[in-house]
Amino acid sequence: MSDFGEMLKSLRKERKVSQRKLAELVGIDFTYISKIESGTMDPPAEDKILKIAEVLDVDSDTLILAAKKIPSDFQKVISENEELPAFLRKAQNISPEQWKAIHRIVDGNVEGE
Repeated sequence: MSDFGEMLKSLRKERKVSQRKLAELVGIDFTYISKIESGTMDPPAEDKILKIAEVLDVDSDTLILAAKKIPSDFQKVISENEELPAFLRKAQNISPEQWKAIHRIVDGNVEGE
């Protein structure tokens, strides 16, 4: 079973939503939900993942990343910023402390300001 399939099954059961009901609300066949959860089918396209997140009331980025997909708005940022791909390659080696510092900078909580 894939990470996405496991997560989907767990969230769906936690929220007491049947495969049929989820499929109906998302606009896909319920057998597809079953196949995703069992890991025999790949996760759906981003638009369907967004609808699943809405129906199950969960963060869409969490589901998109569990599906091993890159959110389309991230793709735009990456393709429009020439320096970002190089940064992402280097980011593989960033320590947890460095990530915390980056978060502080991005959130505007830089010490000394």
